[in-house]
Amino acid sequence: MRTKKQQQHTSLIKVLVAVGDFLWINFGFILMTYLYRKQYGGFDFEGFKSATVIVNLAYAISIFMCGIILDKRVVFSEKILALVTKTVSLFAVIVLASFSILGSYVFSVGYWFAFLGLSFITIAIWRISFRYFLKSYRRHGGNTRNIIILGAGRVANKVYNSNITNEVYGYKFMGFFDDRDPADYRVDPQLVKGTLADVEEFVKENQVDEIICALPAGDDRKALPIMKYAENNLIRFMIVPDFMRFISRSVSLSFLDNSIPIVSLREEPLRKGYNQLLKRTFDIIVSLGFCLTIFPIMFIILAPIIKYTSKGPIFFKQKRTGENGSEFYCLKFRTMEVNDNADNLQATKGDSRVTKIGAIMRKTNLDEMPQFLNVLIGDMSIVGPRPHMLKHTEMYSQLIDKYMVRHFAKPGITGWAQVTGYRGETKELADMEGRVKQDVWYIENWTFWLDIKIIFKTVKNMIKGEDNAY
Repeated sequence: MRTKKQQQHTSLIKVLVAVGDFLWINFGFILMTYLYRKQYGGFDFEGFKSATVIVNLAYAISIFMCGIILDKRVVFSEKILALVTKTVSLFAVIVLASFSILGSYVFSVGYWFAFLGLSFITIAIWRISFRYFLKSYRRHGGNTRNIIILGAGRVANKVYNSNITNEVYGYKFMGFFDDRDPADYRVDPQLVKGTLADVEEFVKENQVDEIICALPAGDDRKALPIMKYAENNLIRFMIVPDFMRFISRSVSLSFLDNSIPIVSLREEPLRKGYNQLLKRTFDIIVSLGFCLTIFPIMFIILAPIIKYTSKGPIFFKQKRTGENGSEFYCLKFRTMEVNDNADNLQATKGDSRVTKIGAIMRKTNLDEMPQFLNVLIGDMSIVGPRPHMLKHTEMYSQLIDKYMVRHFAKPGITGWAQVTGYRGETKELADMEGRVKQDVWYIENWTFWLDIKIIFKTVKNMIKGEDNAY
């Protein structure tokens, strides 16, 4: 049976995170108030007291609605930042709406936006830091969970090697249980503690917190009595479905009519309305800002040079494959002499078609900057799988498995494949396979903070230059 100590650990983690959040919220509020008073003078103490109450109530509602995920065994930084974004966004709406209804912001609107920005930064740093502390604590033997696995086959072995042996997750493995012949084990025989019939007795004699069922299809029904026993004794029971034989990636589970489970082949965070709105809002703000400020300056500088160094238009316009297989005209600054093979052949190293200024623009990604116009009108996103020529889409869709999956998302000016070494010419089929694999991974694992990470890596690569950019 799950111990009171385990329950206390979970509750303590949530309490510590929440307390830390409130300390940072109030620290930021007091700091911003001090700076505001220092700059503008005067101090409305009654207004400060009422504002303090509203701020803390608003954050209490936000953290209650959004939750805390740091008590989970496996949680990644991107997920933490995504939840912090959601929590602080809701907090901002409640705070600003509350003062708007009251008819007074106590301080200026600019003050509140500065406070909310500071709140996001401090809470994000606090939660990421707490995650690293918790991982270190578990690595040294704290906050552990005793766990057993039903099954000793391929799936059980994968679960054991992928998760249980990782010390930062805090699992203390107690053994496998399987009815099969020892000759058929896919795990270390010394780790097998008995058959399925031995599980109940083992649990009674040992403190087991979680049971993972990794039995193959057909044998999983043998686990039903164990599952009932576990639930009646407050032991977490988890099932690893045997469709891993066919699918080895993240999947999405939903329910038809609230009763029939439906497994989608992949998790797609960008199918959620909230994520679509967040990504599109970011695209519009950044692309609009770029088009109104930096782009006109770039155009004034580059347009005359492009026209002077070679005959042809300033912009190169080419049909490419977009989201859901649609076609659109992708814009670039022209970097090549006008030629008949532009829609058929990729640029290669030492390509005679590339002009001198074109080589510089391609090396620094400046040729891609007009695509911010594509982003603004909605054909592209700032981050996403790079759009390919129509001919390449037709060709590679026949040669590479899951090639078309990359079109479930809007194409991007930059992407995960580009910043992980798959930019430029694809000399071998394996090069394109690697790019497609990275693009599909991006679609299945998208977070707003992954986009930010890709943008920073892209800027870094632009500054130092890339060997494959030609």
